[in-house]
Amino acid sequence: MTTSNRLLSLDVMRGLTIAGMILVNNPGDWGNVYGPLLHADWHGCTPTDWVFPFFLFMVGVAIPLALGKRKDEGEDLRKIYRKIVSRSLIIIGLGLFLTAHPTFYFTDKPVPGMWFI
Repeated sequence: MTTSNRLLSLDVMRGLTIAGMILVNNPGDWGNVYGPLLHADWHGCTPTDWVFPFFLFMVGVAIPLALGKRKDEGEDLRKIYRKIVSRSLIIIGLGLFLTAHPTFYFTDKPVPGMWFI
């Protein structure tokens, strides 16, 4: 059996954050939403307001670990940078595609709060 060098606490936090993202983006029928699943109007903070900061924290922890591992293995820096740029372009392209097609629904009714559609 091989042992993994993954950081278990980061994997657990990643799983909980993804579950939180799914929960706050799909809280039910939007007419009867549990209060903490909505963003705070102006003052205050709800658990929903912490999902994205947790995600950014995990990115900040994971990048040095992943890049350090690749550098320690002797991988060429150009190859590492090429992979970073290609993944970035794919994410930007997906974002542009989804922005260009804002009326992509799984139901016949738009999501409340999407005033720009």
